[in-house]
Amino acid sequence: MHAGEADDFAPPSEVAALLSSATEAGVAAQVFTYPGVGHFYTDSSLPEHDANAAELTWQRILDFLR
Repeated sequence: MHAGEADDFAPPSEVAALLSSATEAGVAAQVFTYPGVGHFYTDSSLPEHDANAAELTWQRILDFLR
């Protein structure tokens, strides 16, 4: 999971619960949190876009897919 630290759609308590549930189910899950960004940080057409966080997110996704 990739989420901005200030992402209203991914409150820390819910992210922790999701990670705990995944672990209990035997699923290998990872959470990447990006400081200072909100929910739509990867969308370059929006004001909350963060180029550095978006680049790191996409690099991590591509590494995972490889």
